[in-house]
Amino acid sequence: MEMEMNRTGGMMGPGHHRPPRKRGNHHRESKCKGCCRRFTTFLFSHVGLCALVIGYSVMGAFAFRALEAPYEEEKAHQVSQLRSETVRRLWEITDNLNVLYKDNWTRMVAHEVKHFQTELIAAVKDGYDGKDGKNQQWSFSGAFLYSLTVITTIGYGNIAPRTNWGKIATIVYAIFGIPLMLLYLTNIGDILAKSFRYCYGRLCSCSSNDPYKRRRHNNHHPTENYRVHHIVAHNSPNRHHSNAEPGIQDKLHLPTDDEVQIENMPDLELDLDYERPRVSVPITLCLLILVSYISGGAVLFSLWEGWGFLDGSYFCFVTLSTIGFGDLVPGDSVVSDEGSQEKLVICSLYLLCGMALIAMCFNLMQEEVIHKVRNCGRSIGVIKDQEEEDDMG
Repeated sequence: MEMEMNRTGGMMGPGHHRPPRKRGNHHRESKCKGCCRRFTTFLFSHVGLCALVIGYSVMGAFAFRALEAPYEEEKAHQVSQLRSETVRRLWEITDNLNVLYKDNWTRMVAHEVKHFQTELIAAVKDGYDGKDGKNQQWSFSGAFLYSLTVITTIGYGNIAPRTNWGKIATIVYAIFGIPLMLLYLTNIGDILAKSFRYCYGRLCSCSSNDPYKRRRHNNHHPTENYRVHHIVAHNSPNRHHSNAEPGIQDKLHLPTDDEVQIENMPDLELDLDYERPRVSVPITLCLLILVSYISGGAVLFSLWEGWGFLDGSYFCFVTLSTIGFGDLVPGDSVVSDEGSQEKLVICSLYLLCGMALIAMCFNLMQEEVIHKVRNCGRSIGVIKDQEEEDDMG
């Protein structure tokens, strides 16, 4: 009995058939796994990076609060004692001297007020902000905002570390935090730019039925492509028999002593004839997005801080551009209201999202400017097309 060997070395009879492999299902499963793997990688590479930046800022907020808050409380307590002591001395002066002795009373009170003024200025230089320990600068929300201003290189200057350990922690925190923020802005700005370009392209392509465009225009009459195998077969006994189709050999003027094989050649340029159109996001649209975001922040801070719309717009622009003069800072009026801590956290998130939005708009505008410059260079002949360079090569 004739037997055939299977691939694993087993014996199979002639009437036995190997069960067909479900290649379609296997292909779909592998494709699904690949899509899930790519989605997971995308999720952890971008969303994980955002979580890392926020977690790093939260860690810095806890660290700076632990280092600076006790010193701030101590300074506030010292100033409170100084004020109480000054009031007590003024009362003793008034009690010991008759009010009718105006010159002596004025001289001694002026001396005490001058002493209080000197001590108060020294306390302000050491970090006292006049809040008596109730509404501290180094609360969690204030420390979180400070940690963001450090890694974004804004640096308002209204709040700064006063202890030696706080200054050392700021240096170490900035060394690792600034590169992390640059990585965040680069990656998140790039993915936001791609997403916005995709959505804008989908919206713009709704009016067009064909999302593709022709790159080359073919003739109205299609032509057949043939692959000609010219095989020299002088010694072949079947050289007078040709496999060519009737009439093709005469049209191609092929030699009669050679065996010619002509077969249909697939159109290899079929995929090259069409290409996705380049999605061009106008620069004016990017500027409109930035103006809208700054205007929204201006309205928000004007309501919270009591600023005018111009001052709010000025603060948002100076902040998002990382200039950070520090003449207008959030928290001066907010801290006295209820829910001030939540508002400072919202200010921090506004800053974090705004930096990513600016990175996205700059990415889109940079690509548009480069594209226009290249087109201008091609039109004046400074830059050559890639197809012309290939033809010359």
